[in-house]
Amino acid sequence: VNEALLTGESLPLNKQANDTLIAGTVNIDSPLSMQVEKLGDSTVLSGIIRLLERAQSEKPLIAGFADRIAASFIAVLLLIASAVFIAWSFVSPSDAFWITLSVLVVTCPCALSLATPAALTAATGALTEKGILTTRGHALETLAKVTHIVFDKTGTLTQGQLSVAKVALLGTADHSQVAALAAGLEQRSEHPIAQTLRQLSQERLDFSAYVSVAGQGVQAHYQGIRYRLGTLAYVSELVGTPLPKPAKPVAHTAILSDIYLVNEQEYLACFSLQDALRSEVFEVIARLKKQSLSISLLSGDNQVVVDQMAQQLGITNAIGGVLPQEKLDYIRHLQAQGEVVAMIGDGVNDAPVLAGANVSLAMGSGSQLAQASADMVILSENLAQLPTAIRLSKKMQRIIYQNFSWAIFYNILAIPLAAMGWILPWMAALGMSMSSVLVILNALRLKN
Repeated sequence: VNEALLTGESLPLNKQANDTLIAGTVNIDSPLSMQVEKLGDSTVLSGIIRLLERAQSEKPLIAGFADRIAASFIAVLLLIASAVFIAWSFVSPSDAFWITLSVLVVTCPCALSLATPAALTAATGALTEKGILTTRGHALETLAKVTHIVFDKTGTLTQGQLSVAKVALLGTADHSQVAALAAGLEQRSEHPIAQTLRQLSQERLDFSAYVSVAGQGVQAHYQGIRYRLGTLAYVSELVGTPLPKPAKPVAHTAILSDIYLVNEQEYLACFSLQDALRSEVFEVIARLKKQSLSISLLSGDNQVVVDQMAQQLGITNAIGGVLPQEKLDYIRHLQAQGEVVAMIGDGVNDAPVLAGANVSLAMGSGSQLAQASADMVILSENLAQLPTAIRLSKKMQRIIYQNFSWAIFYNILAIPLAAMGWILPWMAALGMSMSSVLVILNALRLKN
């Protein structure tokens, strides 16, 4: 059965009598007789959804700093305007109204209120053009503060599909012959490994007397010769001799899974399968490290698989065999240490940890639950945009600070001048407008 939807496990699992099956599992081999033991809120999926809801409710909320400042500013401005009006009523009653009007107009908090949303809108638009959809308002602001990136493995760093990494010839048959034999032996199976091996050859040999052994392999006859394709233990029973030295003697090692082809006389080939890494992953990890970010790898796959992938990518912190609750606990542990965590995943099992991270990104081909719980969605399926998004978010933060600085400097300069009667109302309106335009133009630099 394939439990990838819930566990992220890249290869199918073997189930025996009395084993537990998870709702959402895909049966890809023999017919099954099952007894339903849990319903509704008791199912694994319901448990994951409860984790998701709890994580979303606990997510730290980033308040609208600019709005709070603007609200306080308006209160102070009204007090200043009242004081200016009262003062000028004694000094020059005929000038009190227009001077007070100038104070109110020149200090309109438009630039202050536009400082954040203008930059957010420009940055969000720029990322959308690159294939990253921002679904929550706090995402970019939090992304700029990220200190730790946590990756899921299957479907995120990998393509989520098996491929043939290497074909090692062990006997007298050539490459085209072993490819045709493997494709022919697997033509009746819907197993993911079978689907991968069938792509090796368009030639379909006429096999007979098929025998499939769950979790081990398949046996069939072609032109009076018996062939087996499967695990080393299964095929070696037919040959009756040890595996030749040049081939690797370990099946299912790390990312690779070794599938052997034999007949009654000899070993013919070893097919090394892997869930291929995305082509851009090495560049992405290198760029993230240059940005001084810590990186972790979490996966439902076994620890051996995770360790080899981590070694290839240069990731020192990698944990395999983790369940949704354990992923969420790991994120909470990092946050308790003061880390600002970004999580990237794609499966239903990633939904709680995506919701629990400070900011999260889901792959465009991922599950709907993962996308619904994430703050951003990588629609382009190109992880190379992740370092770009982090860099752009930091630039957005700088521009927001620049806009705030300008708005504050402008008001500190304009209020005394207007209060002294040196700025006419039309000049105040022009100054206020130009201040807002300057903030918007500065924000638009994010589109470049």
